[in-house]
Amino acid sequence: MKTYSEIEKRTNQRLAIGVGVLGLGACAALYVLFYIVMLTNPGMLFGLLPGPSKTTTVRSDGNRMYLFSSKLDMSTVSFKEKREAEEKTYFAVLEGTDLSEPREIPAFVTASGGDGRVVLFNDGGYHSFDGTRWNEVRTDGIGNRPKGIATPQGLYVMSRFADGLRITRVLDDSSITIPLPEEFLRSGPDYAFPFTELVWYQGQLCLFWSTNDAVNWTCWNGTSWTPAAASPFSGAFQVAADEKRLHFIHQEDAGPQPTLSYYVLENSEWKGPSILPVQHGFNDWGVFVHRGKPLLFVRRSFFQTLYTIEKGTLADPIRLIDTFHPLRIAERMALIAFFANLALLVFIFGVSALIGTNKNRSWQQDEERYEFASLFRRSLAYLIDTLVILIPAALVIAWLIAMEEIPWNPFQFMLMVLFTLVWHLLGGFLYHTLLEGLFGATLGKKICGIRVLKSDFTPCGIGAGFLRNLLRIVDCFFYYLVGAVALAGTLKWQRLGDMAAGTVVVRKK
Repeated sequence: MKTYSEIEKRTNQRLAIGVGVLGLGACAALYVLFYIVMLTNPGMLFGLLPGPSKTTTVRSDGNRMYLFSSKLDMSTVSFKEKREAEEKTYFAVLEGTDLSEPREIPAFVTASGGDGRVVLFNDGGYHSFDGTRWNEVRTDGIGNRPKGIATPQGLYVMSRFADGLRITRVLDDSSITIPLPEEFLRSGPDYAFPFTELVWYQGQLCLFWSTNDAVNWTCWNGTSWTPAAASPFSGAFQVAADEKRLHFIHQEDAGPQPTLSYYVLENSEWKGPSILPVQHGFNDWGVFVHRGKPLLFVRRSFFQTLYTIEKGTLADPIRLIDTFHPLRIAERMALIAFFANLALLVFIFGVSALIGTNKNRSWQQDEERYEFASLFRRSLAYLIDTLVILIPAALVIAWLIAMEEIPWNPFQFMLMVLFTLVWHLLGGFLYHTLLEGLFGATLGKKICGIRVLKSDFTPCGIGAGFLRNLLRIVDCFFYYLVGAVALAGTLKWQRLGDMAAGTVVVRKK
């Protein structure tokens, strides 16, 4: 006849096998479901996270500012139908620091603002918005890769045609070609088209363009171009003008810490340069005039900022946060993690109930009866401890982002990510080892009313705490299924780390 302990051991063995089969079945079902969804409707999974988005440009019609952004819509991805992610374009109105709800609009090549409207140029036409309604115009006066400006005398557009570049003045659906200046034509066919600017200054159309060693400019008075002037610059620049001044900003270099120099033309006299104090680097930038003041738009990896240029320096910064900003991604990830862990806790609660109803839950030792901690309590305590460990690192990263101190250099950013990972692994190990070894419980275990003791129910100690947490890396395989199987199959509800360290986890009296 079998003794009680032998019967209990056999029951525990069957229970461990059952828990293992149940856990592996759940993991297999989860992975099969994941791959089915990935093959049939991957956009549903990709749509859970915000798609890559960025503010591409900011323009003013003279009274209102408009933010234009692009977003990659991942919900349209389909491997079966060979559909890729769609890039969508949006615009929103910025009033002070309040941003309206973004609205989807057709994609465009370049944008301009002025004379009470914003204009979006496309190959062969443009869209204009006067604050109330959109108007679309198709015209032969606009070719490919257009770059234009809105003026009181209509639109002036530089674009490429089959016979080369042209500047056209567009009035509704009609256009007039303006001859290119001789100095511009002598620059050769391979001049840097991205570094060419049209600007309306004191009733004249001005053309700026760069060569290898200079930035040249000239103005069209309605019948001819003035003699071109040259400045000893090269590379990226942008120009904007109000009624009295012309604002010229030049990017001094393209290294890891580029700088922007600011010049002003007023009363036929150039003033400058002033170095604009743009901190933390930038990926792109632009300048425009809003209500008579020059504004600088700076785009970085994770956020954008609008500055007012006053007296050669930057003032009144306005932060613009994209949907793909790290904080918004973290919010979405936190929401997904919450529901995922909630579903996991419900499953663990069911498995814990199964173990608890088929397994002896207490142990008599020296006239003292101890009740072992259930799988659910231990899992809930570990989840709380994980949050406690991650909160300091999360607060530091959130503070760095909020203060615009987050590294924009990819190597620095990867170093920060590596630090967070090391903090989670090493900090978590020390957290569990020290608190369990010295006090018998972490914060999560204290909240859940459980504690760690040696197998003879004496205090744990640092050595045992070290060993049981060192082997946590083995117990956590398959979402802690290894630890759950060991707990179900042992008399004292021990995972592998507990067996190696000679420890148990019990409920507090």
